[in-house]
Amino acid sequence: MDWSIVTVLALVGIFIWWRQQKHVEGQKKVAARLARDTRLYQHIKMGMREYDWRQKDELWDYGDRQVIFETPHLIAYHVSHFAETRIGFYFKDIEEYGLYGFFAGNGDEHHESYYRSDKNFLTEGRLAWGSDTL
Repeated sequence: MDWSIVTVLALVGIFIWWRQQKHVEGQKKVAARLARDTRLYQHIKMGMREYDWRQKDELWDYGDRQVIFETPHLIAYHVSHFAETRIGFYFKDIEEYGLYGFFAGNGDEHHESYYRSDKNFLTEGRLAWGSDTL
């Protein structure tokens, strides 16, 4: 028996196994991110339904980062932005911050944005799940 062939085959097998494990770990990270983003996206949609149902005042009556309303599940904030109308949310059950942005274009054209944010609503990380991916 030629041990060099056995050694090469063993090394190839180990390399393939290692690459497969690396691929599986990457898939798990992507799946976890997608699950977190989907959960936050659904919470932001729920928060906007609550906002639409409750909102009677104009948004510009509120200062930047001022609380618009609070429920047992969330706190909604007005977040100033140069181009979009933005509502920031803190979701108490998942302990995460999210941002909803709305931009009205020409005619019937409009764009919605969904972001993960920090407690001051200064960072915005686009969700892997949102209106542009649905």
